This record gives sequence, structure tokens and C-alpha cells, in this order.
Amino acid sequence: MVEVGQQLRSLRKARGLTLQQLAGLTELSRTYISQIETGTANPSVATLKKLADVLGVSVGALFSDGPDQPTDSQPPLASGLADVRVVRHDRRKSLSWPGRPWKTYLLTPDLQRKLEVLLNELMPGDTVDEAYTHEGEEFGFVLEGQYEVTVGDDVYVLEEGDSISYPSHLPHKMRVVGDRPCRSIWVITPPSF
Repeated sequence: MVEVGQQLRSLRKARGLTLQQLAGLTELSRTYISQIETGTANPSVATLKKLADVLGVSVGALFSDGPDQPTDSQPPLASGLADVRVVRHDRRKSLSWPGRPWKTYLLTPDLQRKLEVLLNELMPGDTVDEAYTHEGEEFGFVLEGQYEVTVGDDVYVLEEGDSISYPSHLPHKMRVVGDRPCRSIWVITPPSF
């Protein structure tokens, strides 16, 4: 997998933008963007979203090293089923967040459909401490552990088996609470990562 900084630099250059131009468009400093590109800074999800928006790509494009690869080599079962795709458990795409130890797996074959489904595996204390927004809706389901989701000014603590949904234009952030790892599934439409 290509590092986020390398992909950011590649996308910036493909669009003919200098560091200074990208800084002006994102309201981030040129130095900070340079540090992200060289891997010496760990941007927040909100920062990655801001960069992706200006570059005209999804956040997931910052984690990609090229076109989506097939997730299953089997041919379609019938001519009308060309859009059916299977993602095998050992062939999931993995997203890694800079400076974050948790694991996120893309359960849908790519980000070219109307929704994305993510599996998050987080450890106690893992947090997204900066609220962010994006287009669409989100649905989360906690498989195990406890997950605190803040939407606007309201805080919701989700236990195993609980779910939450909300419009993504509301500022939201999350963190693992308790002393157990947390596994959750998130459905986001339209794809934004």
C-alpha cells in the first residue's frame, strides 16, 4: 500500500498544484502539507478530508496506490450479474490512518458504488478527537466493546449490539471507551473515504 504522503504528493502534482497553491486552497500551511507528504506529520481525518475535497477525490483515494483491483477472480455467474462482487475475508482492502494504530477494512469491493461498508478494529483509548463532516449519511453497529460517538453536542455510548445512524453533515467524532477492544461496522453513503 502506498503511504498517504506519497499519494497526496502524486495527486497534487497530477493536478498541477504547488505546495503553496494547495496550502491556499485548504487553509493549511505549506510546511504542514510538506510534512504530510514526507510522512513526518500525522494529519487528522478532518485534515485528510479537507485535502481530498480540494483535490476532488475521496479520502480513500489518499490510501490507494492505483485503480481498484478485482477482489475475486471468479467470473460472473450469469450475464445479468456482472455487478455482483464478492470480497473474500483474506482479500479485503485495508486503510491505515497516519499515526493511528487501529485497523479499518473496506468490506465493499471499491468506492465506486452508492455506499461503503467499513469494519473498524480499535483498541481502548483509540479516538478521533477532531469532529468532521461530509456529505451523506452514516450507520454504525457495534459488534463488540464500547464505542462513544459524539454527534453535534450529544454523546452516545454504544454497547455490543447497539447501532446509530445520523446525517453526516452534522459534526461527529468517536472513541473507544472501556478496557476492551472494539469492533464495529460502518455504512456510509455516498462513499466518502
